[in-house]
Amino acid sequence: MPFRNDGCNASTPQGWYTTARVQETGGVAVTLSTFTQKLDGAVTSLLVESFNSRFGACVGSTFNEGVIPASGAVCGVVGVCTTSSFGTYQLQITGTDTNGHALTVDSPLLQLGARSAGQSISGVESFAGSSPPTPVLPRKW
Repeated sequence: MPFRNDGCNASTPQGWYTTARVQETGGVAVTLSTFTQKLDGAVTSLLVESFNSRFGACVGSTFNEGVIPASGAVCGVVGVCTTSSFGTYQLQITGTDTNGHALTVDSPLLQLGARSAGQSISGVESFAGSSPPTPVLPRKW
């Protein structure tokens, strides 16, 4: 995921972000219970957000909060708006399908691209409470 100097959000314009698509392929809807984000392999309180704050309907579909529809998908923007340096980003979702089976899904480990020379000040901000940027790079898992 490339580092971007602008477009993240108004208060912290720089960071790493990309689009994501989470697709259900087994034909059974999934109701989500947790959404966890990790930076450099560690769960971080800096990115405490709900699944619904990051994901919604994909183009041409509808969205029910907290649900990935049977044979359907949800789309969103993932990443972190920050002036700090990190190497990786990963998210995890857990839930239960309509047959009562618990599941946990980890995204691929996304490598965060190098920051331009001379950029390093502290601070981290999530997308919560702001409009996510218009992403450029699609990512599907």
